[in-house]
Amino acid sequence: MKIEDLKNHIDWKRIKPYLIAIAIYTVISLIMFWNIAGNINNIVVNGGGDVFQSLWGLWWVPYSIFTLHASPYITNMILYPVGANLATQTMTPLAGIIFAPLQIIGLAFEYNFLFFTSFIIGGLTMFMLAKYLIKDNYAAFIAGLVFAFSPVHIAQAYSHLQWTLIEFIPLFILFFIMALREKKINFLYSGLAGISLVLATFMGDIEQGIMLIFFALVSLVVLLVLERKEILRKVVLYNLGIMVIFFLLFSSPFIYWLSGAYNSSTLSSANQLSGVVNNMLYSDTVTSFFLPSYYNGVFHNASLSYFNQTYSLNYENVQYGPDITEKVAYIGFTIIALVLFALYHEHKKNKLIELRYWIVIGVIFGLLSLGPFIQFIGSSTGVPSLYYVYRLVPIFNVIREPGRFDFIVTVALAILAGFGIKNIRDKIPYVNKNIVLAIVGISLLILIEYNGMPLSGSFASQLTRNATIPNAFKNLGTQNLTKSFSILMLPALPSGATGYLYPGLEMYYDTAAKIPLVGGYPTRINATQQQLDENIPLAVSALYLQNANTTQNYAILYPSPIKENYSDLSLLWLKEYNVGGIAVLKSAFNSEAYYVLNSYLASIFGQPYQDNNLTFFYANQANLSSFNESIISYIIGTWIPGYTYGYLPFCNAQNVCVNSTYENTWWGTNLRGIVLFSPKSTTINMNMQLLNAQPSNPVYIFVNNAKTPISINSSTALRNYSLSLNVSYGFNQIVFYQSNATTTNQTNPYLTYGIENITFSNK
Repeated sequence: MKIEDLKNHIDWKRIKPYLIAIAIYTVISLIMFWNIAGNINNIVVNGGGDVFQSLWGLWWVPYSIFTLHASPYITNMILYPVGANLATQTMTPLAGIIFAPLQIIGLAFEYNFLFFTSFIIGGLTMFMLAKYLIKDNYAAFIAGLVFAFSPVHIAQAYSHLQWTLIEFIPLFILFFIMALREKKINFLYSGLAGISLVLATFMGDIEQGIMLIFFALVSLVVLLVLERKEILRKVVLYNLGIMVIFFLLFSSPFIYWLSGAYNSSTLSSANQLSGVVNNMLYSDTVTSFFLPSYYNGVFHNASLSYFNQTYSLNYENVQYGPDITEKVAYIGFTIIALVLFALYHEHKKNKLIELRYWIVIGVIFGLLSLGPFIQFIGSSTGVPSLYYVYRLVPIFNVIREPGRFDFIVTVALAILAGFGIKNIRDKIPYVNKNIVLAIVGISLLILIEYNGMPLSGSFASQLTRNATIPNAFKNLGTQNLTKSFSILMLPALPSGATGYLYPGLEMYYDTAAKIPLVGGYPTRINATQQQLDENIPLAVSALYLQNANTTQNYAILYPSPIKENYSDLSLLWLKEYNVGGIAVLKSAFNSEAYYVLNSYLASIFGQPYQDNNLTFFYANQANLSSFNESIISYIIGTWIPGYTYGYLPFCNAQNVCVNSTYENTWWGTNLRGIVLFSPKSTTINMNMQLLNAQPSNPVYIFVNNAKTPISINSSTALRNYSLSLNVSYGFNQIVFYQSNATTTNQTNPYLTYGIENITFSNK
């Protein structure tokens, strides 16, 4: 077919509204996010570790499939050598696969391309849904504007890629409704609904797919009540079946990979933050529906006045810090006016029946977004909401962030606002004659209320972060460091001040080196995985230096009741983890802390490679030869250091207090342990101080699962003990156990026995 013939076959009149909508949404996106558009190759949104983790995911999925020919849900590229199960990781696997060619330009460019297209295509798919339902181009345009540039979308886009890519939510709803309305079996609409669900689930997030499946189930129940005759047809069942088949067919590769990754451990780690408190932290408050977003450039300064009250949480007399991303839910008074106008005039025309479905959907998902208990001005009212029941439903309760149900609420509001535009055209002839001008005016009002554009350079800089990968990481493969080694980047542990920013950033940097990383940041990390880094005194000391704020704190420290050479322990773990290089990120430390850490490392590994961003030490020489006569030990289990309680005294019935006297004492209840590495089988001395808050119950020590333990008759005062232990070559386990130990005060379930100043020596 010739180009001229093709042009003649295209119905430009039908396509034109969609092209105009795309063009306008594109212009709005580029203007609104000018700070990103102007430097699209080198910066990304400043969403902390989550953003850099998503960048790593965009690289990892195609790398695992096309280079390693392996499942993207299992990796040893992070948390090496144990590796990580990514079944519950908040990845966007389809986005990584489809847009992998953009990595030629750069990962930051790929991320930002997806960022902008989420607003453009999100507007288009909502335009398609509204046009189908309302049959009005202007109403459809406003609906697309409302959904794509909603405050909840902008807030998520500044933090979470998997909830930035929400453009397939309206597309699924469109084809789902079309399939239900069909009078006969329709493979096209049903199939497209199934494919749209695949795109939402794996282009976006598994939680997004679960939310849409729940939406479909709720819709069927609502329609069963409102339109029983329409929904109780065999053809509806057939079309739903086709939808499921298409979903299973096109998602089968991911289902196969996930089936090999899901197990009880991954599910338990997915649910570890699904308690009521976490649900409350990530829920909307009633007030957040009516207050402009923190990200609104026009109202940003005003938002700071109610920031803490609206976005924080007071629950059961405990104050939790604000969460901006998950609590933004602003509706906008322009939208409220349009919705009320639609409801009033549809009611007068006795046609409210057409809007009942969207009213009910909006109310149901609005209640879900409020979390287990309704919150008002940052405090729980104690009144249960619909989510309290929802969270009891298995699988569906994986969505532990109730505020994300706002996306379905936004769809309902966009449709109702679209009907408001249609009624304005029908009821106000003057506006209809000047409809373009009216739509421009209404759009401006919406964009002022929804605006995500920073109006000052300082606010713009707060919302983005440099994403340039240091050249050192690009050259690691050629600098005497082979891929048979792993890398330890410091700081490797999350910090109270920066959270998982640096563990996530290190994953992103490692996409250039492509060498296994000892640390990292999987979304649903568990305690065992994080302990990989916590075992290394060097990693813990780097965390202290990162948080140090006085000259007295600038030192290499490692908290433990064991007193020994922790450089040897670090070297032992570096050997066990096959670490070939240690990178220190300059931006994570102030100058004094950076100097102390680098000086310490240089004393062990020699002079490093340095540039403006980092220092890199070659640790290939980390082996046991330098301390093959040393005994090396470290604690395992949940020993609780007394200093974690500060100087606020707690005393049990025997008046054993955790206060300044016992701040250096490490406390345990029942199974607590020490692992000891011995260079040979021998007998050693273990010296320590121990006290027992319940002396009637002796403390026992088992060495390597010995049948006969060592019994310690202790008292409520710290006393010195010296024990003779038989150990084997390699790793030995020393376990502390107290029979029938009980807790005397629920404030502290750990205060039964305490130890400090443990040393080991050859006999």
